[in-house]
Amino acid sequence: MDTPSPAGRLGALRSSFQYKLFLRFTLFSALITIVCVTLFVLHQINQNKRHAAEMLRLQAHALADSVRLPLYAENTDLLQSHARQALTLPEIRGVEIAAASGRIMVRLGTNAGADLIQQSVQVRGNPLTVLPEPGQGEQRPGELIGEVRLFRGTRDLWREGRRLAFLSVVLATASWLFILFSCYLILKRVTASFNSLMQGLENVHCGDYVSRIAVLSDDEPGRASASLNDLAESLRQREEENRRLHAELLAAMEFEIASKQQLVTINLDLEKEIEQRTQARQELKNLVEQLPMGIVWSDERGGVEYLNAFMTKSFGYRQDEVQDVDQLLALLCPEPEYREKVAGKRRAAIEAWEQGNRVTFFEVNALCKDGTVKHLNCSNQRSGARIVDIMIDMTERELLQQQIVRNQKLESIGVLAGGIAHNFNNALTGVLGYISFAKKFIDPSHNSHELLQQAEKATMRAAGFANQLLSFAKGGAPLRKAVPVARLVEESVQLATRGSNVTCLLDLSPELPPVYVDDGQIRQAFNCICINAVQSMPDGGTLTVRGRMVSTDAERLPAPLSGCYVELSFQDEGCGIRDEHKSSIFTPYFTTKAALGTGLGLATVHSIITRHGGVITFDTLLGKGTTFTLYLPVFCIESAQPKLEADAERDAQQALVGCSRRVLVMDDEEMIRLLAAKVLAAKGYEVTLCASGDEAVAMYGRASKEGTPFLAAILDLTVPNGMGGKEAARLILAQDPAARLIVSSGYSNDEVMDSYRDYGFCGSVVKPYDSDKLCGVLEAL
Repeated sequence: MDTPSPAGRLGALRSSFQYKLFLRFTLFSALITIVCVTLFVLHQINQNKRHAAEMLRLQAHALADSVRLPLYAENTDLLQSHARQALTLPEIRGVEIAAASGRIMVRLGTNAGADLIQQSVQVRGNPLTVLPEPGQGEQRPGELIGEVRLFRGTRDLWREGRRLAFLSVVLATASWLFILFSCYLILKRVTASFNSLMQGLENVHCGDYVSRIAVLSDDEPGRASASLNDLAESLRQREEENRRLHAELLAAMEFEIASKQQLVTINLDLEKEIEQRTQARQELKNLVEQLPMGIVWSDERGGVEYLNAFMTKSFGYRQDEVQDVDQLLALLCPEPEYREKVAGKRRAAIEAWEQGNRVTFFEVNALCKDGTVKHLNCSNQRSGARIVDIMIDMTERELLQQQIVRNQKLESIGVLAGGIAHNFNNALTGVLGYISFAKKFIDPSHNSHELLQQAEKATMRAAGFANQLLSFAKGGAPLRKAVPVARLVEESVQLATRGSNVTCLLDLSPELPPVYVDDGQIRQAFNCICINAVQSMPDGGTLTVRGRMVSTDAERLPAPLSGCYVELSFQDEGCGIRDEHKSSIFTPYFTTKAALGTGLGLATVHSIITRHGGVITFDTLLGKGTTFTLYLPVFCIESAQPKLEADAERDAQQALVGCSRRVLVMDDEEMIRLLAAKVLAAKGYEVTLCASGDEAVAMYGRASKEGTPFLAAILDLTVPNGMGGKEAARLILAQDPAARLIVSSGYSNDEVMDSYRDYGFCGSVVKPYDSDKLCGVLEAL
């Protein structure tokens, strides 16, 4: 046998299991030793540093206690003495004592460098108070007197660390070498049997099941060698058995492959069908979830299997709260008699469907989780073993239909009320004007003077009723601007509850945006609602007003709202509204307070809110109270800048040049024309009368051409079947831009009357007016 060369022996040694295991154990033990020594040294160094820092903290506290009185007195010499005494302590490199203001009182030694440990202690408390001894209780923090800082060197700590590291390395190296020597002896003994085992394994791996391994010892490798010999014999027997089974397996595999191919085809068809059914079921579920009606699936025993999103959203009951149909009916219809009646209708509808008849619908008044009641139109169908209940919510549709009918009625009545108020104001103008004119010819001491005054007051009261009609009528267009709604609500509530025993509770968010409304009209609506609430609580109660921001993007609002609104709810604790009165509360002249009400309050509120593009709803419970909810549009556009009053006054002053005493009066009422002629003639004016706008335009143009222009023209805003004051003013201003025009109308809420300067007028006079008011407008020019 050839003797291997030294290089070969070295290579064999390096590739042996004994060498690799010994090398790995050597490296691993060395790494463990280094890590342990390093961690131990670092731990001891940190322990020394923490001990030094704690000692420094105690020394700083001791110094702080000793300098409290001299620091409070700012005695620099005594502070210097204490600092020098502290500097004599071991390893103390620097001392600083600072006052409460941060000014350094004493600084000794060096206090800079990376090898220093610093401790700062605040000096607090009354220096005249005796401090407790350390460990006798915690000191209460008092007034800040100053701060003490000590700086300690770390040279002794590093010296101790190096000594500790050296000793640790020496001891660890000796231990490591001893462990390596012991490990080598153990591995040499173990690997002898292991090498023999490896040789036997190699023979078995090469297919030699006849050769056997020599068992050298009775240890684990020896027993493993014996087991390997038994395994080799067993493998030899099994190899012969496998050859026999191999032929049988080939035949079975050919049959199995054919069967699998057929099974794969069947599985693909089944998977495709399952996928189609799953997709159809998902699409059906999505469709059912989006339906605007309630869908309930239940089995033949009544167990609820599915509720769609409409049921959960509309009624508030989740599927885990409803186990069966009986429980669902108990929630929706809490009254036993009514619930039994509904259950009977449902059973009859199911029986009709099973008998092949058409779908039977029945109505149900369902109670929601939030206490509201919805009117449902229900039907039933059977789908296999399931019963499908369909519930169509008719509540909003009925409310919308009622609102449309109500708006149509109010619109018709509003037009009629506006015409009546206009004609009434025209008639009152003659009455009031002649009464005020007659008073001028009677001495105040005359008995008739008092009677005329009473008649004048009664006429003005009648004019107030006419203005209420105009506020209700559609003709009073709102002059909108951005208004802080919280301020209006507070003023209206305070006005309504003043002098009563009603308590007010306001829950208005400070973040409520302004609303785009007519300040006066909305104030009138709020006042009416608050006064009604106070009158409904004669024995006292609480009026609660809540406000929040709502949007159609986030929640469902009453039709036909769309966009952002401020929701205001006025909740009282009054007597409530009877069912037979609910449909009439917004009807003009309907009132349940015969002695107090005119029947125009809520009708006017409804008209005002509708004209602003909002909605008013109410919820009432007899004997419990009523809640009116208003939705007002949020201010979201910039208003046009109005014409400056200074510019308007300047234009009016420039237009006064060259005026005469001639006045043109245009009114379709003869009585008003004659009244104006007499009143103005008594004041020295020369009055020209006409009945329509086209006559006024013609007269004004003719007078200008003849060189006898009018001082002013009083034009009636509305002329039935003729040209009114608005169109006449436009034509007159086209002829004479400096014309002085005064608008007169019985529609006090008309947009032209409120913004007369925007239409070319210099002033306005509202009917009914007396002689003083008419003359005052002319004198203002």
